[in-house]
Amino acid sequence: MNALEVRKLAFGYRDGDRLFEGVDLDIVAGRVTVLLGPNGSGKSTLLALLLGFLAPKDGEIRVMGKPLSAYNRSELGRVAAFVSQSVSLPFNYPVLEYVLLGRAARIPYWGSPSATDLAAARRATKLAGAEHLAERNVQELSAGELQLVSVARALAQEPQILLLDEPTSHLDPVHAVWIFRLVVKLAREGLTVLLTTHDPLHARQVADDAVLMKQGAVLFAGGAGEGLAAEYLNRLYDAAFSEAMHGDLRIPFLRLE
Repeated sequence: MNALEVRKLAFGYRDGDRLFEGVDLDIVAGRVTVLLGPNGSGKSTLLALLLGFLAPKDGEIRVMGKPLSAYNRSELGRVAAFVSQSVSLPFNYPVLEYVLLGRAARIPYWGSPSATDLAAARRATKLAGAEHLAERNVQELSAGELQLVSVARALAQEPQILLLDEPTSHLDPVHAVWIFRLVVKLAREGLTVLLTTHDPLHARQVADDAVLMKQGAVLFAGGAGEGLAAEYLNRLYDAAFSEAMHGDLRIPFLRLE
């Protein structure tokens, strides 16, 4: 089953300017799919389109078999969650209250968070490795700490699909590995994960599938073992990747000289 389907997608920010034209894509349910591409290739824009933050010029997007246009925001919030690479904080929420915002789609309009909602927020905070931050305020956090808390907020939604835009860009190596291990664990439990990254090595370790985007087109979509090999990375970045072996893992890298 496909969690997300894109058919003949076209989009441009200005009239007459098309970033995407005729893009077709399937994201298989219950798997980790990584989205790679050079800066400006349209990765973040594609996520925004999948979530309805932007409207396509043409084509169709289906979420769990249903047209995206058929969802209202509350319904979509119970199906898909998103973690941005940059977070805007208009208020200095306590961390746990910020994570509770992820429950908004499950709380009646005039309702208040229930014990179930609070338990879900605490569970998500622990899963994201942010339990030690629960009593602090969000504007006191470092960029990396805020990234962990944002992952917790998304998990508190209890979504079927999790979209992550460079989720480890502000994290130290230990916390980055924590998030990637969590992504793999949740996918094995049935969650669909689509994430962008600029790190082919981490992508190779966590991905079941890979989508490579270049100049608004899909260069490759399929198994990660094939798509993240040096051959495709060279075509994607117009570079000369080498590969080293660590056990049975091929590690792609660029030489400095």
